[in-house]
Amino acid sequence: MNPALLAALGAGAMVVTPNRRLARFLHRQFDVAQRRRGVTVWPTPTILPYPQWLEWLWQEALAADAVDAALLLTPLQSTVQWRQIVDADADRVPLFDGRAAAALAAEAWSLVHQWGVGGESWRSWRVDGGDPDDPAVFARWAEAYATRLRAAGARDLALLPDALIACAGTWMRALPPTVIAGLVEPTPQHERLFHALREAGAALTSLDTLPEIEATAQRTVAPTVRDEIAAAFAWAREHARARPEARIGVVVENLAARRDEVLALAEELLAPEAAIAAGAARMPFELSLGPSLAAVPLVATALDLIALGEASLDAGAAAALLRSPYLPDAAGAWLMRARAEREWLDEGRSEVTLGDAVATLDRGSDPLAQRWRSARDVLRGLARFSPREWSDAWRAWLAGAGWPGTRTLDSGEYQARVAWEKLLVDFASLSAVAPRLSSARALATLQSLASEQRFQPEGGSAPIQILGVLEGAGLAFDALWVAGFASERWPAAPDPNPLLPLAWQRERNVAHATAEREREYARSLTVRFARAAPEVVFSCAAVIDDCDASPSALIRDYPERAPSPRPRSWIDDIARTATLERIADDRAPAIAPGSAVRGGSRLVALQSDCPFQAVTRCRLRVDPWPASSVGLTALEHGKMVHAALALFWQGAHDHATLVAFDGAALAARIAEAVDRALAELPASRWRALPALLREGEARRLERTLAVWLALERSRPPFVAQALEERMPLRLGGIDLTLRLDRVDALADGGVSIIDYKTGEVERPRQWFDERPRSVQLGLYALAHSVRASGGPVRAVAFAELRPEGVAAVGIAADEGVWPELDSAAVAPGGTWTSLEAWWARKLDALGAEIAGGHAAVAPRLTPSPCRNCGLQAVCRIESVRAIDLSGANDE
Repeated sequence: MNPALLAALGAGAMVVTPNRRLARFLHRQFDVAQRRRGVTVWPTPTILPYPQWLEWLWQEALAADAVDAALLLTPLQSTVQWRQIVDADADRVPLFDGRAAAALAAEAWSLVHQWGVGGESWRSWRVDGGDPDDPAVFARWAEAYATRLRAAGARDLALLPDALIACAGTWMRALPPTVIAGLVEPTPQHERLFHALREAGAALTSLDTLPEIEATAQRTVAPTVRDEIAAAFAWAREHARARPEARIGVVVENLAARRDEVLALAEELLAPEAAIAAGAARMPFELSLGPSLAAVPLVATALDLIALGEASLDAGAAAALLRSPYLPDAAGAWLMRARAEREWLDEGRSEVTLGDAVATLDRGSDPLAQRWRSARDVLRGLARFSPREWSDAWRAWLAGAGWPGTRTLDSGEYQARVAWEKLLVDFASLSAVAPRLSSARALATLQSLASEQRFQPEGGSAPIQILGVLEGAGLAFDALWVAGFASERWPAAPDPNPLLPLAWQRERNVAHATAEREREYARSLTVRFARAAPEVVFSCAAVIDDCDASPSALIRDYPERAPSPRPRSWIDDIARTATLERIADDRAPAIAPGSAVRGGSRLVALQSDCPFQAVTRCRLRVDPWPASSVGLTALEHGKMVHAALALFWQGAHDHATLVAFDGAALAARIAEAVDRALAELPASRWRALPALLREGEARRLERTLAVWLALERSRPPFVAQALEERMPLRLGGIDLTLRLDRVDALADGGVSIIDYKTGEVERPRQWFDERPRSVQLGLYALAHSVRASGGPVRAVAFAELRPEGVAAVGIAADEGVWPELDSAAVAPGGTWTSLEAWWARKLDALGAEIAGGHAAVAPRLTPSPCRNCGLQAVCRIESVRAIDLSGANDE
């Protein structure tokens, strides 16, 4: 710290800084200096960021009766006013993003007062008649804003300096000595205010925050942007190890856009232990740019609870809410609450209401269900309340719902709760500018405010500070690395405010208005960084966004530093030094002979496709995570097709009855079966779907059944002997239970077996691989033959019932049984007898594999079952075999 500034603080002067971070830094440095002097107790210095200092001056003016009482708008109240004005003008000025336009207007309002000469200069930009340009639109908005301020007798922070100048007088002499510290770029409004204070007798001086030190600056180039940041962190890590008490800075140009990448690299290179025990250890770094308040888990839970109480939540967000640690008994009930997401996905829910969530919790006998059921009364009947009333209602709902849980909050969480309470207080203050808000508008405003507010928890002084350019300006370090100073980025391109006349901005040399202005500003910051620490490194990347880059001209005069070796991460070190142990574990526990096994025909089919998948799904009962569905799921479609056909044949019974139906009678029978099949889906599920979906599904089912039954009319006579019949089968020493969709007794003896499929099925020539495919029909034929009732099996068929088309796919013992099916000549041996023998041998071998616990990760190669398996996280096949899963789940 500058010794003169340190002395001023020691003498009791008030220090004013451009931002809150510099104020905190000066507080910390003053405390360190006092401890080094051996002082044990000292008064807390008064160090205020500039906006807070203006508010303090205004309070002093009011106390001295130098001004009439007037409402001072908070930044939040001002923001809401601008949004209301822009929204009200939407008919005249259609906007793609009204919120961004309001932010630009608020910025333009501040620039007009900071860089203008005071007064309402925007009036000259108005246009009467014709199409107004952007400055004219701003002039209209500014006039509306000024009118609102006058009507409310209010001022905002942009007007406050000129209001203080207008009331300057003897009361200012009583102000404590004041030091303006670290203000790199004073505006004309700053200068006017400072001049008025001095003229009125206030003791006001300006000091730099940087001490006079011998600084050595160098520059370096890294291959890529990622390598550049990694080199900076490796350099900072070595400095921190060598001097644990040192204060090390890493300034990153455009940190806001690169925050996630920078944070990930910092955690990987500076705090690898965080990957093992997140939050268990104190981080050796602080990142100046915190996440939005809405992204902080504790606050996100509160926002989601309010949204769920008011209307509904996306099913994924609702599932995350139930798993939140900020609910009562979160640890004990986590597993039960986590099941909710699976239930909702299986049901195809895209939105979840509070009633849905309570019903799900009820099914798990979770006490939270009753708590939410009782607490939701707080939200009933709310329509248009004032912001203060909404704030009170939300607090009551959150408390009743059990937020923020029952465990003790750590320091960061406690600060997040304090920030949330402040947000509610700020929201309540909107009553001055928005007397009534609807439920939707109140919630949207709260969510918007939380998203726009940054949250940076206060903590101890970490040795490594990661900062943006503006946050780092004015801070002193023991070592400093400044990254991102490439010619393409530094100086930055001009970025004038589009709502202000460009000529006006150029004339007044407004910040960011011209290339010359940006160059001089960048030059001054570069010089300040170069003397901010004894050792300074400037860097840039050789390639940015796949384009060659070079160092900024502002750092080329510094001597070049040898490139840093590419830092190794802890992952690299583990990979380089670890010795892996290999264990072949491809056996599950054997199944005792005669044991009943779950899974039926599906178990055998999976064993043939991949033994590991069979064990995992049917014995361990592990299912892949269900995919979200906008409408009905594939499983629901299949259930209703099966139900509709079963209901139809319960009434029709046989081929003769089917043939006897005329067109109208058949259509009526089909419609009746479909209507009853649709009722198989719970009413609550239909209510969660679009209203037209049920009608569309009914038409689809009717069309599918009509086409299939037309095909069945051409078959030789039969009787639908059994529907949805269960049959036992002993296979390889284990007992299975199979469910046959339909068994038909044929007029000339024997039976045919039909299995309904709503997806594409394999043709018979594909069934006879070394490991059988489409094994269901073979299993059904074996089970029926063992039962020895109804005569021999003479045909097996899949009923392929797809929206794209309907077909009978299977094999018949002879052409007269079912002419549309393939003959037994396609089977091994070319006869029906040889087909049954092949099935008996191959399927019994699969049963023996199951009984013996054969569980190798050995999927068939063609077609690969991995594409639709979804269990790769369990078998980890992708880590040992080059299997392309890019088209997974595309069938």
